[in-house]
Amino acid sequence: MPVRSVPARQVLIFGAGAVGGYLGAMLSAFGHEVILVGRPHVVKAIQRRGLTLLRPEGLELTTRPRAIADLDAIDSEIDAIFLTVKAHDTEAAIRDLQLKEWRSALFFCWQNGVDGETRLAAAFGADRVVAGTLTQPVSLIAPGVVRLERIRGGLGIAPMAPSRDLREWKIILDFAGFSTRLYQNPQAMKWSKLLLNLIANATCAILNWPTERVLQDPRTFAVERAAFQEALSVMHALGLRPVSLPGYPVPLLAWAMRWGPAPLIRPILASIGSRARGKRPSALQQDLQRNAPLELDAYCRPVVQYGTQVGVPTPVHAALITILENLAMGRDDRKAWHDNVTALLERTGLLASASRAA
Repeated sequence: MPVRSVPARQVLIFGAGAVGGYLGAMLSAFGHEVILVGRPHVVKAIQRRGLTLLRPEGLELTTRPRAIADLDAIDSEIDAIFLTVKAHDTEAAIRDLQLKEWRSALFFCWQNGVDGETRLAAAFGADRVVAGTLTQPVSLIAPGVVRLERIRGGLGIAPMAPSRDLREWKIILDFAGFSTRLYQNPQAMKWSKLLLNLIANATCAILNWPTERVLQDPRTFAVERAAFQEALSVMHALGLRPVSLPGYPVPLLAWAMRWGPAPLIRPILASIGSRARGKRPSALQQDLQRNAPLELDAYCRPVVQYGTQVGVPTPVHAALITILENLAMGRDDRKAWHDNVTALLERTGLLASASRAA
């Protein structure tokens, strides 16, 4: 029997991918009424076989939340709407959500990036929007089948309006099996997650290297460090400081990436990154491999956009974006970039400094 220590909630999850599936499976298993909105083939799979969550300890959990492809099928009151689509699908999702009246439902933004909750707040009011972050890696194995890659980590939630009290939702999420932490500053929380997401992401995609190799190699680590420091400088110019996230001491990471000796930091980060990501490619690497739209809005692009606003130069991120866009559009040969560290260093302006580091 599910644990019913808190009143059951009706939760609409807009996006039935890896994150939406993980959140939906856990909430459904603990007695909450979950409605998943997804593409027709995903909806059909969940309707036929249920939603399956594979956990690292070997547990296979299958629940049967309601799955729909059209919001018109909703005929009951909703307590919370979880936005879990990719960043480039945000505007389309908001347009769809605006076609219905949601009365008192809260909107939780679980996307990567730093702008999703701001867009939700503009559409529905800041007092109804919650910024969310997930620090547990999850993968979509098949439609309706999600795998939690690592138990370490959890959820962070922060209100877009300071007056919003989220303590009850922390209890709800905690009792649904998540390690949940409350934050007062949503931007600090989301930028701290962005710092984590940037590490060994674009570089892995461009060179088609695994995480550990990128972080171990002195030349590619120089690219990672320069990119990280750009993002950190933009964050500081915005008046934000890194905060610790569930399972990740981001302030310590920021200090190490700025001041720590590279020969000491490289093996430590390589080990941590390898365990956290496992054998999975980085997010942007997966996008390239699947010929899917690059989710640059959730990773590199905000650093450049906000850097321009606050007057912080971000040449490394600008170069990474250009390379990735050329690869995605077929303007550059992906095979020519495979293992081509020299070209990467030249494009990012780091050839001389990286050579000295090596």
